[in-house]
Amino acid sequence: MKSPAEEQERRDAHVTRLSKELRFLELADNTEDVYYSLDGATGAMLYISPAYERLWGFSCESLYANPESYIDAVHPADRDAVVGAFATNHNGTATEIEYRLVLPSGEIRWVRDHAHPVIGQDRKIERVVGTAHDITFQKRAAEELANTARALEMLSLCNRALTRMDNERQLLAEICRLAVEVGGYRMAWVGYAREDEERSIEPMAHAGHEAGYLSTIKLSWADEPAGTGGPVGDVIRQRKVSDFYEFESLADRVHWAKEALERGYRSLLTIPLSYADQTFGMLALYSADALPARAEEVLLLHELANNLAFGIDSIRSRQWRNQLEAAISKVAAGVSVQGGSNFFEHLVRNMADALGAQAAFVTRVLPGEPLIARRVAGVVDGVLVDSFDYPVSQSPCRELIDAVSVTLPKNVLNRYPDVATIFGLSPEAYVGHRLENSSGELAGMLFVMFREPLKQTVLMVSTLQIFAARTSAELKRLQADLEIRNLNASLEERVQQRTAQLKLANEEMESFCYSVSHDLRSPLSAVDGFASLLEQSVDALPEPLAQKGQHYLKRVRAGVVQMGELIDALLSLARLARAPLRHDRVDLSELAHNVLMNCRERDPARVLEAQVEPGLVATGDNRLLRQVFENLLGNAWKFSAGVPVTRIEFGSETDANGDRVYFVRDNGAGFNMAYSQKLFGPFQRLHSPSEFEGTGIGLAFVQRIISRHGGRIWGESAPGQGATFRFTLGDLDPNETGAETLTPDRA
Repeated sequence: MKSPAEEQERRDAHVTRLSKELRFLELADNTEDVYYSLDGATGAMLYISPAYERLWGFSCESLYANPESYIDAVHPADRDAVVGAFATNHNGTATEIEYRLVLPSGEIRWVRDHAHPVIGQDRKIERVVGTAHDITFQKRAAEELANTARALEMLSLCNRALTRMDNERQLLAEICRLAVEVGGYRMAWVGYAREDEERSIEPMAHAGHEAGYLSTIKLSWADEPAGTGGPVGDVIRQRKVSDFYEFESLADRVHWAKEALERGYRSLLTIPLSYADQTFGMLALYSADALPARAEEVLLLHELANNLAFGIDSIRSRQWRNQLEAAISKVAAGVSVQGGSNFFEHLVRNMADALGAQAAFVTRVLPGEPLIARRVAGVVDGVLVDSFDYPVSQSPCRELIDAVSVTLPKNVLNRYPDVATIFGLSPEAYVGHRLENSSGELAGMLFVMFREPLKQTVLMVSTLQIFAARTSAELKRLQADLEIRNLNASLEERVQQRTAQLKLANEEMESFCYSVSHDLRSPLSAVDGFASLLEQSVDALPEPLAQKGQHYLKRVRAGVVQMGELIDALLSLARLARAPLRHDRVDLSELAHNVLMNCRERDPARVLEAQVEPGLVATGDNRLLRQVFENLLGNAWKFSAGVPVTRIEFGSETDANGDRVYFVRDNGAGFNMAYSQKLFGPFQRLHSPSEFEGTGIGLAFVQRIISRHGGRIWGESAPGQGATFRFTLGDLDPNETGAETLTPDRA
């Protein structure tokens, strides 16, 4: 029998336990967390807090009736982990796991479940108690943060690709790859809007789990009945971002939604590709989660799409400029060697290449009415076409009767249906320029045609003017030759007239050079002027728009300066072909000394070790040979700027045939011999402008001068090991007398 003190102690302990249980129940019944207690022996549910009904979506009574029913709400992928934790608890070990719940409404929630076994005095598990805490908000926040981090990384890597890639197709493929591998999207693709009859969207690149999806569905941006075109077409048409995540609701009615679900696509974010207020394509990103995209993610991806559109335009502009430079260079190089029909065939081929046209023609009008034109030269899809006559009134050329130039960016075939029969091409766009004789009357037409509508025409019209100027000069020259051949007057009169006509032709050839300079400089000056005005206006914009605007405008003005330098160099190269040679006794050693002294004076801080072989004398044009040394020694000085001590040597040696070979050697940056065939080509550079300045025409100029002296030049080098240029000087024609030469820009 217990003493009164022991009995009182027992009663106090019981009251204390009841008080604690009441406080626990009061806490458990009013908290957001789920509290539970399971019988350790039977697994029966001893207690479950009311928060269970909110978190699981089932009643507490259902759990008391069937303690294992809670597992029904657990995500199938997480059930094994939950069952394993339950077994671990009954082995006497506490657990803490995270798993997903799928509510009856389809909503997914995350919980963190902490369970602890209670062991009695007999070392057996009396019960398992625990809590389940809703961590959905934290999980979503972490996922959003991870998505933002992935989007930022993708944006950074894509911008890096934009700066280093110059192939449009490869760039698009790289962007899609980064979207899948870094951005975590299931599939990504880029499509371009086409102006064909179906208004189709052409896939240009894709990455990820495509599984034939793009070839299975209809891709169009035409105005179609609701639900048939899909979000990608809406984006191009409406020029705004589309965030679509309702594939399941349309799968039974719309083909593309059904195909998307079969490939695991649950949501689609589509962003337009726009530049200069024109949408030309879209970037589509498919995700495996049926969740809307976050605002931050959309903003980052929109910036990515804008950068991509700018990069595509930059690549196309570079390609256009390279084509233009190559075409003008070919025409300039052929000024003195091409003539007659060969010249016109050469011209139409280069004109089509430079402008990206499918057809290019030079025609002349025949006398009489109605007005008939005859093909002088023409090319369609790279193939020269035979001569033919056509009525001017049935073609776009009729608009050149009263206009200097005509641009029809689209609908040419609709306006002139006979064009396809006349020229063997179904064009959508036409750009033409009027050719006039010396009296200012219509003499012919120069024009190009395109199968696709034109989007940019300003530079194209300016370029066509250059070709037109040279074509007019050649037509006039041919007309002059024809008239001279038809003269049957006295020999003296015929000689005088022929001399006058040839002089006029030469003057017109010279005027062509000035036409090239003027017609190219006028738009360049306008671009530079307006860019300067824009620079003043951009400062008033808020940051970071002002900084970005200043950056873009500086790039524009730098391009204008570079193009101006290229024009000067090109004109000098063209003039060289017509400059006669003088016969001088030239002290080559003295020339080398003077050029190196000038280099040292321009940069006295540099350390120069120069070695010049004395007594080297040759016969040639002193002014042209000075330009050879200024370019070769100037290049040696320029490309040696990165070494502590610049070493430049000029000397001579004897080859296997006993001929004297001169050389210029340096210890500079050198070049890869794999690209040596580009050394003497106009505008060919083996180093980027950011490394070494120049126009890329100096060595072409040197080769022309050496060739005119009857010699040859070649180079030997290795990257980082300097370069050696060797050249010979042949015997000059003693009948060729001197004339003034021009100084070109350095390479």
